[in-house]
Amino acid sequence: MKNYVYLAGPMEDCTSNHMKGWRDEVAFMLTHSGIESLDPTRRVSAHDQLTANLQDLTKTLNVCKRIFKQDMQDIADSRIVVADVRRDSGRGTGTSMELMFAHTKNKIILLWANEGDFVHPFYEAVATEKHFSIDDVIEAVQEYY
Repeated sequence: MKNYVYLAGPMEDCTSNHMKGWRDEVAFMLTHSGIESLDPTRRVSAHDQLTANLQDLTKTLNVCKRIFKQDMQDIADSRIVVADVRRDSGRGTGTSMELMFAHTKNKIILLWANEGDFVHPFYEAVATEKHFSIDDVIEAVQEYY
């Protein structure tokens, strides 16, 4: 395990700016603290392949499995998972799977939600902490380091 921070959050049905914007901001803030992050959007080209390969189910499933395994490896290599669970952030099926995997690996899980958002009780159950601002999330990451 390395001291990475994995940046979990919805990607499916999200615009590139929506899925990358907050991750770029967090990565920038963490880098200035000397903390490295792992951003699954670096594999967006693989996600684009899925759309291109929908007619070939075997290829599509193989790309999905490859992305899944790479994301799980990133989480295994991380110490902390920061998860965007804001209600307006997207569907989150993959995020929920990532958080459960992180929980089983005893990772520190920091949720970022908007005040007043309904955060699913399963997310609450596996989370180490929940915060309502990205600055508070960054501060928590720094304190765990």
